[in-house]
Amino acid sequence: MRHRRTDVVVIGAGPAGLGAALALGERAIVLDEAGEVGGLAHAIDVGGASFDLGGHSFHTPHRAVRDLVYGALPMEERPRDAWCLVGGDYVPYPFQKHFDRLSDAAVVAACRDGLASARDTARAGDFDAYLDARFGAGIASAFMKPYNRKLWGDDLARMSASWAAERVAAPAGVHERFATDGGRRTPLQDDTVVAYPARGGYGEIFVALARRVARLELGKAVAAIDPGARTCTTRDGSLYAWDELVSTMPLTRLVHCVAGAPASLKASVGRLEALPVTLAMVAIDGPLATPRQRVYSSDDALPGHKLVLNANSSAWLASRERQGIQLEISGPALARCGGGDLKVRVVEALAECGVIDRPGRVAEARTLTLPLGYPVPTHSRPAIVAEAKRWLRAHGIHTLGRFGEWDYINADEALHRGLAWRGGPPEATAS
Repeated sequence: MRHRRTDVVVIGAGPAGLGAALALGERAIVLDEAGEVGGLAHAIDVGGASFDLGGHSFHTPHRAVRDLVYGALPMEERPRDAWCLVGGDYVPYPFQKHFDRLSDAAVVAACRDGLASARDTARAGDFDAYLDARFGAGIASAFMKPYNRKLWGDDLARMSASWAAERVAAPAGVHERFATDGGRRTPLQDDTVVAYPARGGYGEIFVALARRVARLELGKAVAAIDPGARTCTTRDGSLYAWDELVSTMPLTRLVHCVAGAPASLKASVGRLEALPVTLAMVAIDGPLATPRQRVYSSDDALPGHKLVLNANSSAWLASRERQGIQLEISGPALARCGGGDLKVRVVEALAECGVIDRPGRVAEARTLTLPLGYPVPTHSRPAIVAEAKRWLRAHGIHTLGRFGEWDYINADEALHRGLAWRGGPPEATAS
């Protein structure tokens, strides 16, 4: 058995793990079961087109994260071109600021009337009630609830509203901007400028950052953690001794890997909820038929909730002979799709919605399911995560990242939390 000793073992080479590794420098060894870095933020090639695992673009309220990324590789900035598809109409994002662009005057009037009677959200005990209170019945029923039910499932009341202020833009009449500093995420706006690698997919950010990591070992799947002996063992039999361990693996999996974890804790984290996401990836010959980057759909014409057209994110992607269109379909929406070939249905829907001019341009279509797509912000999540963190921390184990903390955060926030571990990035992270 191969035996290694280090101050800190970092499990996972996604954004949070790489951030922690950059903060720790030579003190850490990073282990990842995959053969590439980036975790859920890496890119793949399908049919000669580039696809991200989900709809990624770079925007952050953390100045240090921005400086780190821009210092690691060339980035291209563009105004975010996002739309909402509602009842056959394309309306600029966010819907709640542009509902007057709908073709149905009655729906516009209902949205306006509902917004006039919207009330304080302080008493909204769940996300469903929050949408009514924040936007009024018209906007909530026209788009906000149908869209969110498509994403999260029918029971929006099972979700806390605590996350909404960071994600859900204010309605018309309320001025706000996306913060590019200050450290607190604010909702994206119709004039937000976002960035993307000047060459390659979104995952190139983490490929570039990984080059600065002192010790990185890929293809190393951690199978067991012994907090008493301060060791972890990988599936290939390698053993690593550590003083502290930083894990970015899903919290549910981590707890079951740790020897001596109480049955009550395993049962508790078992109540955490996540949505699986199926990515329908369609590679087409030639350029895209639209300059849009994102379409958020409450419309039944599209089986998924979010359409990603990343070829419109950089000149390099747009110059490729084949370009990618990706439809994100959450588990609840997929369950309503019924039988038949999902790839065929998606291609037909893209043609119906005007995203592709003819199905004959499709070179390849593929689906990929991510068992863990979105951590659901249920009411019980904060207490469960806090309980797990307390027990793990008492045994020298720290958990970070989207599913490490079961928190609905973006890659930039995960990177920030990794960098902030042990007080932030040292000189080793400078460009």
